[in-house]
Formats: sequence, structure tokens, C-alpha cells
Amino acid sequence: MRFPGRSGAVRLTPRDPLRTIAAMKFDTLVAATPDQIWDALRAEVRAGRRRAVPAEETLGCVLARDARCVRDFPSFDRAVMDGYAVRTADCGESTTRLRNVGLIRAGAGPIGSLETGTCIRINTGARVPPGADAVVMLEDSHELADGFVEFDGQPSARQYIDQKGSIVKAGELLVRAGARINVGTLSALVAGGAALVDVFLRPRVAQLTTGDELVEQGQDLREGQIHDSNSIALEELIRQAGGETVMFGRCPDDPAALRASLELGLANELLCITGGLSMGTHDLVPGVLEELGVGWLVMKARLTPGKPLRIGRAEAGCWVIGLPGNPVSCAVCFHLFGRVLVEGLQGLEVGKPAHLTGTLEADMPAVGDRFAYRPAEWSAGLDGEIRVSPLVWRGSGDPFGLATANALVYRPAGAPAAPRGQTVQFIPLDLPR
Repeated sequence: MRFPGRSGAVRLTPRDPLRTIAAMKFDTLVAATPDQIWDALRAEVRAGRRRAVPAEETLGCVLARDARCVRDFPSFDRAVMDGYAVRTADCGESTTRLRNVGLIRAGAGPIGSLETGTCIRINTGARVPPGADAVVMLEDSHELADGFVEFDGQPSARQYIDQKGSIVKAGELLVRAGARINVGTLSALVAGGAALVDVFLRPRVAQLTTGDELVEQGQDLREGQIHDSNSIALEELIRQAGGETVMFGRCPDDPAALRASLELGLANELLCITGGLSMGTHDLVPGVLEELGVGWLVMKARLTPGKPLRIGRAEAGCWVIGLPGNPVSCAVCFHLFGRVLVEGLQGLEVGKPAHLTGTLEADMPAVGDRFAYRPAEWSAGLDGEIRVSPLVWRGSGDPFGLATANALVYRPAGAPAAPRGQTVQFIPLDLPR
């Protein structure tokens, strides 16, 4: 089966079987507050697929158990400076002359013991020979024409040497479970000897946009049509959250086509649907999903933008998040709840996104009976003060409200007008978790 859209085809066969989970019976939240939704997700969402994979394939994954050092690091006594390996017993307090017997490069194999009265040139990272107990920097040495090297003063024992296991010993903790693997984490795992790493795999996400009015970007528009910007934005947001889009489709408001598309989507760990959730004659998504066995955890949110939000779960275990079709509403709801779902399925802590505080750079109007998250820009000045500038936004139908946004300003339900200079809370959109 094929869908119109950028990717064309849908993958029909998952690479890994999903665990079969009995149908969930939720206490459905209707017109839920953001805090109620986060609390419900914390109680229900659990990490998904877990596997030991080669370390080089784990970047961006989340550790499923504590990672410990496999072997002592360093695994041998190594030089931390370019210089000469010496025996401190051979060095006096004044000038010392020792015979240079060669060179040890980094990566060299077994070497003989350093004899009394000799030294040996050594490179940074090379193995210190038995018998040597210090390294003298090149800057503190003088090569003589007769093959001898002259040193001033007596080096201290173990200077410029990392002893075996002095940084990390075998069995010591490297990284705790629940950490997302970044470049630094991966480097530590590899240096610590990890060949296979136990991780939660990236959740498989099916992404589906709905609506007769949607046209692929780049195509000419007929009367009443709009370009499908949500699909592009969501694919990137899913990737940033740690998910993997394995199904990508666009579906018209046709019950048969919608059912076929949703059935395919429910074979994954998360189905992310855009549009078709409200009260219109062609808002068919909730009914079809219920026919397919989806139970609702959330039906509508006490939120602006984002009132039509839906969150549920299918009998086979696939989570479902239904996002409003208006671009800003869609993006706001994903930042607030979709990202939480993707991260929770990948083993990260589930809950309320971090809210920072900053000073308003412009007046904001009073808020009605729904909690509000408005597009904004935040920045930190040279004085350390965080400033938040609300952006011009003309409501859910305005697709340009997030064009330069890197934050969402939070305003509680019923909040009075906020003048410039007032402290407000906001969610930063440009800080990785």
C-alpha cells in the first residue's frame, strides 16, 4: 500500500516485534490541564524496546542499565608528556647525565626494563618501560652530541605518568542508566572497553497527516488547498526527541483510506496523527481509532493553542497522540506532550518539561479559562538576565507564529494582563535534554 507524500512507500514489516499488551482501561481525562496530562503520562508510559547493540551505533540512544568500565584505564602506565623516561634513583639534585637507549612510540608493544644509568625517549601516550618511574619533559632536558641527555634537578616519582587504573578502575561506574548517549558519553564507553551497550532503542514512530485540503510542498495549490507544513516540522521534532519515523503518510478524509492508514500506523510504538480531531463533519480520526481498539487517556486539553489534543493507547501497545491540524497548535502540543511520549518510550524520565523564568520584554494580554503557551524568543544578556519577547501571533490559523520562536511563554488560566518587566515562566525550545 502506498501513500501520497515525500517518502512514497510505507514500511509494512516492523524490524522488531512489539510486545503484545492487554487493552488499557484508562480513567479518561476530559479537558485536562497540562499538569494533569503530564501526571497521567508519568503514571502510564514505560520504556520500550531494549537491546545490547555495538557501541558505535548507540549515539542518541538512552542507557538501559549502568555502564561500567570493562578494564583499568589506562590499562598500562603511560606517559602524559613528550620527554624521557627515567629512574629517579639515577637523578641527583643537581645536573644528571644519562645515556639515551632509544625511543618508545605510542602503541609500541612490550619493551624491556630500563637499566640503571640510562633513559629513553618517550612520546605522549606511550607505555612507560618497567624500571622507569618518572618522565622528564623535553623542555627540561638537553640532548648531548655523544648520545647522552642532561637533566637539571631531580624529578619526583611518578611525575608525568598516568599509572595503570589511576583514572578509572575495572568495574567502576562510567555512566548511569537513563542517560542519553552523546559524543562525550560514547567516547567514555569506548575508552572503557564497552563493545556492546545495553540501550533502549529509538521508538518507531508512524507519522500521518490528514485532510483533503493538504498538498505536498512544491505542488501548485488549487482553490481551498494548503501546503502540508506539519509533516516536515513533525518529522524533525520526532528526530530531535529521539524517535525514528518509520512510516510517513498523508491521508484524505475518507473513512476506508483512513482506517487502512491507521491500522498500519498502530503496528509501531507511537502513532502521531495531525488533524481530523475536532468537531467538523470530516473529523473522522477519533471514531476510526476507537473502532481499532484505541482507548483514550486524554480527550481534549484545557489549553490554547491545542484544545483538540488526544492521547491514547491501542490494544497491542501502540501509543497514539492526535495533534491539532493548525501548525502552531500542532507544534505546541508536540513540544508539550509528544516529546514527553517519545522520550518516555526511550527510557527517559516522563514528566513536565523544564520551565525557566525570564523578564518580559513586551506586554501580554490577559488569559481566558485555558492555560496558554505562546510563541516567544528568549535570550540571556551580558548581565546574565534572561529576557523573553512574545512574538506576533494571530491565533491557531497563523502558520508563521513559530518562524523565529525558541520558546513558549506559559500563562496560567485566568491570568491577568502581564506588563513589560514582569517575570514569567517559559519552556526553551532550543536546549537539548
